[in-house]
Amino acid sequence: MARTAKLPTVLHGRFLTLFRAALGQGQTAVDAYRNWRASEPLEAADEIVYRTMPLLVATVDRAGIVDADTKRMRGVVKHVWLSNATRVRDLVEANRALESAGIAALLIKGGALFARDESYMAKRMTGDYDLLVRRVEAQRAIEVLRQASFRSHGMKVELFSESDFDRDIHAVAMSRAGFSRAIDLHWRAIFWLDDTGFTEELFRTAERAKLLTHDVLIPGLAEQLAIAAMRPEPADQKEMVFRALEVVHVLENYGDKVDWDRFRSIVTRYNGSLFAAQLLDVVAREMPALVPDGLVGQLWHYGPPGKSVEIAVRSVPRAQRTQWQQFWVAFFAALRAQFKAPFRGLDWLRLPGAAIAAFDASVMHFPLFRDAILKRVWQQAADTPHPRRGKGVWFGQGFSIPEDEGRWTDHQFAVIDVPIDGQAQTFAEVELGVIPFLPPGTESFRFAAYTGTGEVLQMIAGRNDPMPFKLTLKAKIVGTGERKIVVALRMLDTGRPMDIGHSIDHRLLGLFVKSVSVNGVPVFTPAAAAP
Repeated sequence: MARTAKLPTVLHGRFLTLFRAALGQGQTAVDAYRNWRASEPLEAADEIVYRTMPLLVATVDRAGIVDADTKRMRGVVKHVWLSNATRVRDLVEANRALESAGIAALLIKGGALFARDESYMAKRMTGDYDLLVRRVEAQRAIEVLRQASFRSHGMKVELFSESDFDRDIHAVAMSRAGFSRAIDLHWRAIFWLDDTGFTEELFRTAERAKLLTHDVLIPGLAEQLAIAAMRPEPADQKEMVFRALEVVHVLENYGDKVDWDRFRSIVTRYNGSLFAAQLLDVVAREMPALVPDGLVGQLWHYGPPGKSVEIAVRSVPRAQRTQWQQFWVAFFAALRAQFKAPFRGLDWLRLPGAAIAAFDASVMHFPLFRDAILKRVWQQAADTPHPRRGKGVWFGQGFSIPEDEGRWTDHQFAVIDVPIDGQAQTFAEVELGVIPFLPPGTESFRFAAYTGTGEVLQMIAGRNDPMPFKLTLKAKIVGTGERKIVVALRMLDTGRPMDIGHSIDHRLLGLFVKSVSVNGVPVFTPAAAAP
């Protein structure tokens, strides 16, 4: 392939070795397989090894390799097809329940690959089956599946409010037979792409197919490639491998049918050319004949300056990023959103203004001037009419999933929006009942609050204070038409339970909000959040 750009290498270590061993060419695959076998025992096999085992065994067969573990590996391969086929039953029941309720569902990712060609069910293990529904039907779809005896895993979906579907949650795992047979119900095909236009485009161009003997709806070829190519970031090496394998499988059998102009249009229109370039580059480095000449470089050059820096920062796992790294990720993502691809010569003139807008969009991640930034976060929330399809408190920014007794903040900044009835008021009194994250050896938790009036309030909740800790704030009522109050919070003493060995919880915990009252009237309480 004629390369027109030198992209940063995004697949590293054992992940690159396993990818080459599974799908590499000739001696490259054999050498990678031998390197993998020499570096770790089969007993240490994890998800990525297990799911690629059929491809690894195919490499063994081509090379005529026989070792002490070959027989065991073939046993795993026999299980792969059976496991994939067995879990189809739950997928079919979920699809049937949604269809009976008048809810269209699109089978995406690995399941769509199987529906396109059943032979792949023996070549790779899918972690789960993924169904996409439209955002406006997400809450009803969850309830339909619950009525069909599906239960959620890791999230209490029965506690979800409408606003939970408009934040950074993009799917829930649901199953009738345990987590190993889960169906992921998506209302966004890609976690970072919150654009209903993309979902509508996927449904509009979808194709009918059969998974075993069952009718399903799957994305078109260009759309399936776009979902795979735009999804992973370099920090998620495992997902990079899985999606690269999906791309290779599609291109090996349908490459001559792919509308590459349409693919290019999709990934550029939805601001995904940077991610698509890095994923296709992984494939092109090992199997150059599959990717059109110049496409990787073209997609790479479509973005504004800073791409190499962004990719380098995104290579750091999210939980390990410094505050400055978090800011740069948010800043460069916002900067890319300021331009329509491709980035042209005249766009350099727009770059200073675009950088200012990108800074404002990512300001909550900026590590300095925190009180001033807290006020700006409040102003942004006050100026934004959130897509509130339901009534009640909106926990859409900086909060984790709902729990029986409230919600944790999981970012340094968090925002609570509360709708207010009545047009005559200028201010309201809001009371929050919170419990701070106080790990062993910590006596107090510091945080700040701003409600649009006065100065930023600095607060300390101590271990000896009555809990939940109550704070009463005078809040400015904002908005025209639908009016609301906004409470912006900044956590100074956050922590991750996994970092102190308390649990595997990786969330950045700060305050657990148990109740919200406005002018003495409860608007959010644990009882109201319960089923």
